[in-house]
Amino acid sequence: MIHSARQARPTSTLRRTASATPSFNTTAADFSKQFNFQHLLNSPLPSPALPSIVPRHGKKPAPRPIRKACRILVRCSVYLFAFTLIYCFVTIVRYMLSSPTSLNLISLNLHEYNIAGLEAVLQDPSPVVLTHSYPEPKWTVAIPQSAKFPLKPSQYAQICAQSEDIVQQLHASTSHGHFRISPSSSERTATGFLDVQEAHDQGLLPSPTSEEGQLGAEPVGVQEAVRAHKNIQAQAYGRPMESDVCERSLIFTMETADAGLGKTLLGLWMAFGLAREEGRAFFIDDSNWAYGEYRTFFEPPPMPSCRPPPVTQRLPCPRQTRHLVISTTTYQWVFGDLIESLSHDRRLHNQINRQHRAFSLARVGHDALFRLADADAEYLSGRLSDLQTTLSQGGLSIGIHVRRGDRHPWERQYSDSYIPHSTYSSTAQALITDAMASVNNTGPIAATPKTHEPQAKILLASDDPETHLTPEFSSTTERAQSQILLASKATLDAALPDPGPQAPKPDQDPAFIKFVEPNVGWEGGFFASIFWGLGNAAEGRAAARGLREERPTHAPNEESLRLREYVGRAYLLDLKVLGSTSSVVCGVSSFGCRILGVMKGWDEIEKGGWNNVDGGYTGWVGLVEDD
Repeated sequence: MIHSARQARPTSTLRRTASATPSFNTTAADFSKQFNFQHLLNSPLPSPALPSIVPRHGKKPAPRPIRKACRILVRCSVYLFAFTLIYCFVTIVRYMLSSPTSLNLISLNLHEYNIAGLEAVLQDPSPVVLTHSYPEPKWTVAIPQSAKFPLKPSQYAQICAQSEDIVQQLHASTSHGHFRISPSSSERTATGFLDVQEAHDQGLLPSPTSEEGQLGAEPVGVQEAVRAHKNIQAQAYGRPMESDVCERSLIFTMETADAGLGKTLLGLWMAFGLAREEGRAFFIDDSNWAYGEYRTFFEPPPMPSCRPPPVTQRLPCPRQTRHLVISTTTYQWVFGDLIESLSHDRRLHNQINRQHRAFSLARVGHDALFRLADADAEYLSGRLSDLQTTLSQGGLSIGIHVRRGDRHPWERQYSDSYIPHSTYSSTAQALITDAMASVNNTGPIAATPKTHEPQAKILLASDDPETHLTPEFSSTTERAQSQILLASKATLDAALPDPGPQAPKPDQDPAFIKFVEPNVGWEGGFFASIFWGLGNAAEGRAAARGLREERPTHAPNEESLRLREYVGRAYLLDLKVLGSTSSVVCGVSSFGCRILGVMKGWDEIEKGGWNNVDGGYTGWVGLVEDD
């Protein structure tokens, strides 16, 4: 039993009066005697009450952890409910924003629009949904007759992105009841697609009315050559435009926002291989190419026996369209299944087998298109003769391609810098050592006398002119070609001294001093801002800030084109020479290395004639996501 330390509470001395109702006739003295509070002041304080063993209200209180968990559960339920409401609201808004109206997609109904007035409705190239005369909706891409070919690369990408969204909406509408689309379609990207020619024939889209629109007179390949004497194909053949429109065609546009040449060149070869595989006539458009004209670098490609289609039928997607246009911005929709992903779980595995088809397409294009123009073909022939002499004497030639500039390796430890020069040189030396060891065995240089070591020649090509001066290469390598060289600032200053700030003349206002741009070299490698700034420093500064226009209003000046042509020709000559060596050492993260793999051939890659030093990916790869 628990006892209190205080004394028991005394009995109260207050007593009830005899009368239940006090008398109002009493005096103040009597009232003071009746209600005396002095005894309350002298009474002890009450003892504090201990916690009751019996639960209040007959309920056992919940333990403190359980009550805390209940509060957390209630809060989480409230948060979850609020998140669900917000998610539903955002989903509804996104669905409304992705509707055909917000995507600039137009649902055409022949009862609402007159065919003759559709040209006014279709202001810009856009996918459209045809909801009339079909039990299931059809879609196509409507390009106004007034549109100039080629469209901007960003427009082609936008059309393909919108087409992808509209196909997804048609599939999603199966459950919503808006349209009736068979969900068992195997080709989701071409579900419900109606070719433009069929839409014209059925009167669902306005047909070209002018002779130029019917013949496809906008510049492209053969068409431009006959009309403007600039065509890269028909000018060499002199064929007039008297043939019929091609049944199926593929047009590759050289225009791109990329300053580099490798991505365009690799895509061009794959596009040619795809056209050959699908039986399409192949055309090349170079009207807005940053490097100038195609014929400045290459021989004319094979001549089609038909005319290109009208402008309204040249579509970037879907790939099943009759007349396909390919740009560097539409690779993912045309070569989607051939584009490699460099996710972390694939970087350490060989993906050559997956890329075999992409390699085959590129190889077909290489064999048909990679022939240099006469300006460089003569020099190349003499340079390759020297290499052939070395090989005929039982020697060995090794090509090294070093990429610097704005292209970084995929290997994690060098992703913010570059692969060391020693990695390239040590790999090349290992190839020479293996070749020397094979002298005593039956091998590619077994005909060399055993008492002689094989003669080794190492050829180096790099976008950084100072690479040749490094200790790893200065004494052991020679330039791949010396026809066109990229100069460093020191070389330029020695040839053309920088005048520096000029003092004003006596009769000249000091505030008006002519500013002379300093010399800018290629030390450090190829950077896009330097390329765009060739002959136009203002455009280079805009490119460095990310403010360069996709298609500038003013065409490049003659000086810019001349310098860009030199850069492109030097790049192609380097590749041609390195691709003719016995073995190649390079980093696959650069497009030049991938092109060298195509030049060497699949069998040579498997035999070790192509060696990748970029540890971020093992083996050859073509196009890569976000490359």
